[in-house]
Amino acid sequence: MDETSERPVVDAVGAADGWWGELYDEHLATVLLERDEEPAETIDFLVRTLALAPGARVFDQCCGIGSLAVPLAVRGFEVVGCDLIERYVARGREDAARVGVRVELHAADAFEHVPSTACAGAFNWWTGFGYARDDARNVRMLQRAYESLVPGGRFVLDTMNVPGVIRGFRPEVVIERSGIRLVRRSVLDVDAGLLHKRWSYALPDGRTIEHDSTVRLHTPWELRAMLCAAGFVEVEMYGGIDAAPLTVESPRCIAVARKGAA
Repeated sequence: MDETSERPVVDAVGAADGWWGELYDEHLATVLLERDEEPAETIDFLVRTLALAPGARVFDQCCGIGSLAVPLAVRGFEVVGCDLIERYVARGREDAARVGVRVELHAADAFEHVPSTACAGAFNWWTGFGYARDDARNVRMLQRAYESLVPGGRFVLDTMNVPGVIRGFRPEVVIERSGIRLVRRSVLDVDAGLLHKRWSYALPDGRTIEHDSTVRLHTPWELRAMLCAAGFVEVEMYGGIDAAPLTVESPRCIAVARKGAA
């Protein structure tokens, strides 16, 4: 199963707690957040699944360095996003300016942030969800997405396909990019529903940097229940951006939910 798109998590919601700010550094951005080929297909999927009209306003919750926000803006959409890491937000703004588009990106906590103007669609991509061990907090992030939408607006949540991750569990994953070698070692805590990771970066200058993270393991049926608890209706599940049905072999779990009419 595809775990290469996961983002690390933190127990505390909000400000940095010592390792939080260090984990989201330029090395993680280079290895995991910079995208060369996937965004075009992903943007197509989001535009279609969110039923976005030309020029529609869309919310990128946990936008990172703007890997999807900027391509959406290039296609003419009005994009607002948030991410807790200020240097990622700054980079997204710079990338948008470089290609001649405008994005409204905020350095803000996704557990709390709601755009000032309601959006036609919203999404949380590349496992930007499940950051807190307390699921009441995780539902809070879904509630912020719900509040960001106009009545009838849709929300897309992309995360791990947990049954497949457990079935094909890989204790070690190696990723190499731009001269950086990332070795990610994982430990499953099935009883607690947690996935612990040690991130070890071997840098071109010979240095080694290590960080730890923990992510909640939400099954598809748990995600459905949490989305409904946040107020969403008509939750559908897909196994990838090809909109294939979700199965245990699916590379991802993509939930699509709608905000009810007023």
